[in-house]
Amino acid sequence: MSSAMFNSEIIEKVQKLLSLATSANANEAAAAASAADKLIAKYRLSQVDLELTNNKFESIEEDGGYIYETGRLTPWKINLLRTLVNHYGLAHFNDNYYPSGRKVSRFRLIGRKSDMAYARYMFAWLVSECQRFADNEAKGKGYGRVYVESFCQGFVNGIAKQLQANKQETEMEASSDVLVKLNLRSEEAKNWMDNHHNLVYGKSKSYTRVDKSGLERGLSRGENFHLGPS
Repeated sequence: MSSAMFNSEIIEKVQKLLSLATSANANEAAAAASAADKLIAKYRLSQVDLELTNNKFESIEEDGGYIYETGRLTPWKINLLRTLVNHYGLAHFNDNYYPSGRKVSRFRLIGRKSDMAYARYMFAWLVSECQRFADNEAKGKGYGRVYVESFCQGFVNGIAKQLQANKQETEMEASSDVLVKLNLRSEEAKNWMDNHHNLVYGKSKSYTRVDKSGLERGLSRGENFHLGPS
């Protein structure tokens, strides 16, 4: 079976698992989320192991579309994007433009095709789930916009912790050669980006107001979303 065919089957399995993850049954949703993330992690290790054996590696490329496009940046979505980019060994940049003088931000991924596919699926799914939780638990119940935004940021922080724990667990199963190669993916993607684009880096500033109770509630939701170890 070719790498492309195998990757296509993995992505199809992930899509099916993520479709279950929105189930009204909390236990079923949590199990599907955990299984999807573990399936991705184990496939990535197997893929690198196969590449080292055959001395043939998946090339780095630039995504043809945008993972996040908006006329008004949402801080928690940016943080989620950065979390997934780091988790899946990618790089990204803002290919913004100004139609009618209005700035529109468009975030493009760079990296292995398989890793970019996983990041796109997880980003779309987690954004949808975060907004679903916010709608059910915060909006329309006397909470303001700051509370809702803080809830979503807390959710992303909890997801980041889950992903990190899952990564550490998976790495225990990997050989040192596979681990080194896998952990180099982010740096290699960034080097590719720098060689193909004349980007100017600057420090982003954020003055987003935070509601502590909303942040803590969202964090609890994110931490218990069971993306990591079962």
